[in-house]
Amino acid sequence: MEKTIRFLSAITFYRTIFFATFCATPLQAYASLWDGDLSDPSSIYHTLKKDHPFVIEAGIEYLHTAIPTIQNVIVENPSTSATNSNTYGNVDNSYPDVLAQTIRAQFLLSDTSKWTLSIKTFLPLNSLAQMDTGNTYQPEFVLYRAELQRPRIAVMSGMNLSDDWRVGLGADVGFSIDAVADVYLQSGTGTYSDQRISAKLKPNVASQASLQYLDYSFTARGENKSTLDLSANATAAVFSAVKAGLDFSYLSQSALYFEPWEFELDGKVHLTETTAILWGASYEMWSRFQAPAAIIQGPVQNNCNGQSGCNSSFSPGLTPAFQARDLIVPTLGIQWQMADNRYQFTYRFKDSIFKNTPTSNGNYLDPPRHDAMFQVTFPFASGFEWSLHAQVSRLMSQDVVKSDVNEIGAPGYTASGWLYGGGVDVSIPLKE
Repeated sequence: MEKTIRFLSAITFYRTIFFATFCATPLQAYASLWDGDLSDPSSIYHTLKKDHPFVIEAGIEYLHTAIPTIQNVIVENPSTSATNSNTYGNVDNSYPDVLAQTIRAQFLLSDTSKWTLSIKTFLPLNSLAQMDTGNTYQPEFVLYRAELQRPRIAVMSGMNLSDDWRVGLGADVGFSIDAVADVYLQSGTGTYSDQRISAKLKPNVASQASLQYLDYSFTARGENKSTLDLSANATAAVFSAVKAGLDFSYLSQSALYFEPWEFELDGKVHLTETTAILWGASYEMWSRFQAPAAIIQGPVQNNCNGQSGCNSSFSPGLTPAFQARDLIVPTLGIQWQMADNRYQFTYRFKDSIFKNTPTSNGNYLDPPRHDAMFQVTFPFASGFEWSLHAQVSRLMSQDVVKSDVNEIGAPGYTASGWLYGGGVDVSIPLKE
């Protein structure tokens, strides 16, 4: 007998949100490359002078997620498992750390218009790519499970239109994964089961654009949503003696990763020749958010090749209830220079993407977050420079109280946590 499972998943790799890396003038340029700042129109390193038209940068970045275990809540109930009663337990929120390597090459194509082309790669070292929808019904911090565990290639270009105006275009090139597994199962003495698995990566592009006037810039980034489609069809021997077989098939869909439309305005106010205030605000359209749960489409039919009493139908999946919203995310920073060294401190606040805490079915969580970022850059006369950057993020406490004492997560719990990130990078200018 033969069992065939066909699995199709599309994972679009877009952005991460945590590390600070030094680029150029406006506030957005000093945020992480994976904040979507690829099209920053002023992203020209100070080392890109006439004698340094080509710059190589290499770095290592690390992120640790510290979210406490949620204790003594309902983790299973008759609606989500085979149990006949509620089961109490703890929810382990040990999300994977990220250790990644970045390599960037930046070219000055025209000294007159300051036309630049930049290419940067992001490669996780502890997990090349990870696909994980997380828990569907238990408490789940939906934006932190596997967002950073994927490789990306970033491409951007910018040029001056005049002495005051600059324009930039960028793209984030990610990858879709297509996988197919054919499984051949047999039961009985002297027979053997076998399987064949194949997979391939395909590029997927998300674009963005920026416009800058003096120290003010505006950037627009398009929505980027990856999907997972899974179809399973099986035929297998169940009772070889009576030649009874099993036919089973189902479809499931998921939005594993979601990045919203985003519109960002940044500016810079000079206080002295060596000190400046940086400000920014972005409008993020999270109201279109789709949870990363893999939902089984139904009804799921099952029959045993006409065997009496062997037909059944399984219930389809259901996305837990939630209501997302659009956000305004403000950022404020200070930048100063001492001798040749440059320093920057930035604070950012991001509210929850959900309007309310999960009081009924489901436990999707995204507590409001405070981000504090610090960076120091050490340049040398040769143009070589290295920088250190660090960030601490606090996920504010959210008290969740379930309206039904039988729901998963009941009677209630507190959701909070910390994020710790940082890294080092080296920039090396090369002469013609």
